[in-house]
Amino acid sequence: MATANKEQQTITIASEDDAFLYLEMALTKQLGDGTFHIEFANWPTLTIALEGDGYDSTITSRLAEALVGLQHAMNRTYARVAHGTGNPNTLTAEEKKSIQFKAKVEKGSSIIKVELGDYAEKLAIALAGKMDGTDIVMTVVAMAVMGSSVLAYRAFLQHRSEDKKVDIATQERIALSQEETKRLALLAQAMAEQPRVAATKQDFDDVRHDIVKSVSDAKTLSVQGITLTNSEAKTIAATPRTKAEDVQVNGNYLIHRIDWSKQDEARLSLFSTDESLEFSATLNTGNLSAEHKEKLKASEWDRKRLHLSINATRLRGEITTATIVGVEWPKEP
Repeated sequence: MATANKEQQTITIASEDDAFLYLEMALTKQLGDGTFHIEFANWPTLTIALEGDGYDSTITSRLAEALVGLQHAMNRTYARVAHGTGNPNTLTAEEKKSIQFKAKVEKGSSIIKVELGDYAEKLAIALAGKMDGTDIVMTVVAMAVMGSSVLAYRAFLQHRSEDKKVDIATQERIALSQEETKRLALLAQAMAEQPRVAATKQDFDDVRHDIVKSVSDAKTLSVQGITLTNSEAKTIAATPRTKAEDVQVNGNYLIHRIDWSKQDEARLSLFSTDESLEFSATLNTGNLSAEHKEKLKASEWDRKRLHLSINATRLRGEITTATIVGVEWPKEP
């Protein structure tokens, strides 16, 4: 429920039902004006269970890798919120430490739990002052849902099984209910209004793929209470993850900010004046000439365009890594 005072409303989310209640209120502008303090109480929690011979307080090496992938997805999501880019290298050591999770393995079983409520609250803090209160609620709640809700996993499993030879019983078990279908439409609306939410879905879908693939020789794998047999999990995980492509994004850019704090490397926040691109890029400064340094400083301080040659990787339309290899003034038309 939401409690209010003159300055701020407090929203407490303790379940998936609460999350969708407030997501719908944010999307339909029912929350009113002002700012919001968002608290997550024992939600969201990602729960994974492996059952089989020898699975007693143990996990597979592939599941360990999937949990590393979960941390990477969390880092990318936080980087989008805090720094406007999906590149986790923009995070400071302090930021990485503050959002690092600890997975708990239940005694006498292979049930792994990851509490993500504290992480979701940090997303809200990072967005403060960058958008209005209603949009913060919409974005943070949608991201929390994307990260570890039952609906997100069920929708993922249903989508990935559509072109696979999954039996009717399995299809019925992972099918969306009428209420879940309505909730999925709310998520689609949030993704349309907040592109960062859509990028978050893609990152966590990769995590879901890796978790399902981690079944190894376990008899069953359960994620958020949804159980798959070994063969079902392997069938659904048969489609490979989307891979990043190497691209060049040479063009004219404005420099928002330059971070010179690292030795032999600068980090630039860039905005393309040729197309709708905004991302961070690194630049090796070890052999950077005085002339190039002056160009960079003039571009940052005087808001002058620079023509940059950039080697990058792109994943689902988003620049994930970028390295500047050339700096020049734009050529006159």
